[in-house]
Amino acid sequence: MVDISLSRKWSFRLLFLALVAFIVFAHLIPLQTTPSNWAMPDLLISLCFAWVLRRPDYVPILLIATVMLTTDFLFMRPPGLMAALVVLGAEFLRARGHILRELQFSLEWGVVAGVITGVMVTNRVLLILVMSPRPPLGLSLFQLVVTLLAYPVVVAFSHYGLGIRKIVAGEVDAWGHRL
Repeated sequence: MVDISLSRKWSFRLLFLALVAFIVFAHLIPLQTTPSNWAMPDLLISLCFAWVLRRPDYVPILLIATVMLTTDFLFMRPPGLMAALVVLGAEFLRARGHILRELQFSLEWGVVAGVITGVMVTNRVLLILVMSPRPPLGLSLFQLVVTLLAYPVVVAFSHYGLGIRKIVAGEVDAWGHRL
């Protein structure tokens, strides 16, 4: 017989993949033929970090790495660079998840903003070092700001729309292990 908590975990992993597929589709669909003067927020990073802080068991590291590496290929970014940076950021947040669970949302948002800023700045610096083509600085800064502003919206959607809540103190899984 299938364990309910295990099937719930896998259903949320599939939901995460479906959300990623929707975000990638929305990003790749051509809405206009001329280049845009504004950048969309990086909802993939926001979604990964929000879910890692709320339910780290729903987004294992291998899932994040696979999703981000696939999007590197689809978005024609240097393969593995953004994937590695997001994995490092997610693991940084996962390691501090027990501390961040007890903090107010504004402090969590500040920590996540620092991690997102670190990921995007490191990405830009590494692209400069290897002399790879990169978007203009103003466009990158705009994307950083809108990504930081989109994080609370992603958290609210995950919490109220999908039921992804923070792990409470003392919560255990089906085998009695603390989460």
